[in-house]
Amino acid sequence: MWLKSFRLVFLAGFSPTLFGSPIHGGGHAAPRVHLGYATYEGTTLENGVQQFLGMRYAAAPLGGNRFRRPRDPLNETKVVPAVKHGAVCYGVQGLTFGSPQGIKLGEDCLFVDVYTPSTSLADSDCGLPVMVWLQGGAFVQLFNPNYNGTGIVEASHGKVIVVSFNYRVGPYGFFATEELEKEGNLNIGLHDQRFALSWVHKHIKAFGGDPDKVTLFGTSVGAGSVLLQTVAYGGSPPEGDIARWNAGIAPAAYMPSVYEVSDLAYQYETLLTATNCSDLACLRSLDSDTIQAANNATLFPGTLPVALFPYAPVIDHQLFTDHPQAMLQAGNFSRARPLMIGSSHSEGTLFVPPADTTADINAFLKLQFPTLTQSDLEAARSLYSTVPSTFAGVNVTKSPLFYKAAAMYGDVSFTCPTLQFASVLSESNVDIYYFRNNVVDPVELGTGYIVPHTWEVQAVWGPEYAVSYVALPSADSYDVGGINRNVVAEVQHFWIQFATTGGNLGDGPTNTPTWSRFNDQLQRFRLQTNSSAMEDIAKIELDRCVFWTSLASRTLI
Repeated sequence: MWLKSFRLVFLAGFSPTLFGSPIHGGGHAAPRVHLGYATYEGTTLENGVQQFLGMRYAAAPLGGNRFRRPRDPLNETKVVPAVKHGAVCYGVQGLTFGSPQGIKLGEDCLFVDVYTPSTSLADSDCGLPVMVWLQGGAFVQLFNPNYNGTGIVEASHGKVIVVSFNYRVGPYGFFATEELEKEGNLNIGLHDQRFALSWVHKHIKAFGGDPDKVTLFGTSVGAGSVLLQTVAYGGSPPEGDIARWNAGIAPAAYMPSVYEVSDLAYQYETLLTATNCSDLACLRSLDSDTIQAANNATLFPGTLPVALFPYAPVIDHQLFTDHPQAMLQAGNFSRARPLMIGSSHSEGTLFVPPADTTADINAFLKLQFPTLTQSDLEAARSLYSTVPSTFAGVNVTKSPLFYKAAAMYGDVSFTCPTLQFASVLSESNVDIYYFRNNVVDPVELGTGYIVPHTWEVQAVWGPEYAVSYVALPSADSYDVGGINRNVVAEVQHFWIQFATTGGNLGDGPTNTPTWSRFNDQLQRFRLQTNSSAMEDIAKIELDRCVFWTSLASRTLI
């Protein structure tokens, strides 16, 4: 399993005594927020940042609430300590990294954390801009849990508030059956995201935030979720929906296939068999330990082995009336939200297995996208014939066609859907800032991953506060004294400026590279230590993306 080839480096537990201070009141008194349904008491820290951890934004999704859209949290009559993270949502066994040190997993997991500066700005009538984090994990696990927002608040000089939350994944968040369709309970994980955004809209003022200045930012499928939420409801949510956000940042965006309900019904049948249940009511009656013990990766019918990421959204005729790119082409998307979107240089290197022959590549692609035809695969082989077998600086020997396979998968699932969103939205006069992450770490390069998926994460949060799950133990070039330390301030500047201006990168400090809006000149911003600049997108890259976009009805992206 490709996941097992990596060693995690996590900041375990994020002890509350290590970082920040209060919103309201002076000194070091523990800050409190009154949210109507509960009063939470957070932690007053030393560096101007205070944190409220493990607050409920929805009721516990247990028993009768399992496999249902989120509901309002129950009222609390006593002051609730908000000094440690809540449990992180269960992932799918066999497709996860396991539980990182200091992180508790559970089904009762719909918790939210808030990091805010204790400055006069936080007490102003206007309120501060808010950055809401969407974790990655390909909808089979939450890969970026409990990141500490202190680094971003500090880098903003106290001008933003950071929010992070858990949402359900695997069968808990993406089960698809006719029964759930009749109940209106499909795409639960995406509804968790919207419910958390509604919580932010209702309650962020209590933390000194402005509910009308909310920027989503994520990575991997968290960034993909920014794009999915852009097309959700065709850009016109139903009356009463208050999942408000004003701009989005989507680096390393993974776009999952979006299936028909019937395509994923086998997962429901498999879980019924594994738990000796006969219906949904029985599954809802089980205790958490029993259902999680049966939560194993399952095969697509007629395939072997398990696809990389078998849980995915479905066409529910509410959030999604079609596949995302089809909704884009039909004009069914929000035109009101500027986006900063892009991908890493080498998105696919983390995911593909060794490939000695074209047949190996074809088998891998067919496993991920079963309806690709032999003609499709032959055309792909021709388009990628110039991809080399290795790159300068790589110190390991990869299989002969490894980088061809990596380029294909990186394009179809990451780079090309992102470029398609940039193109269509910019043509509709949405402000788009498009980029390529070319920040090279010597360790990642030497081991053959080059600039891998989600490599931007440490720079965004600050390497002291979050570590990308792809980081190899000695990949420390973002740290003080590292060769990529300079790019940390640049990345944080762009992310924070985008959030504080509501999606504008036009006016930065004089020492900041110019980042122009995406347009029909087809240029992107190259993010690279000490040499960031605008560049043309190569014709071969455009040709490959035209090809994959033409196959969207078969990749279901």
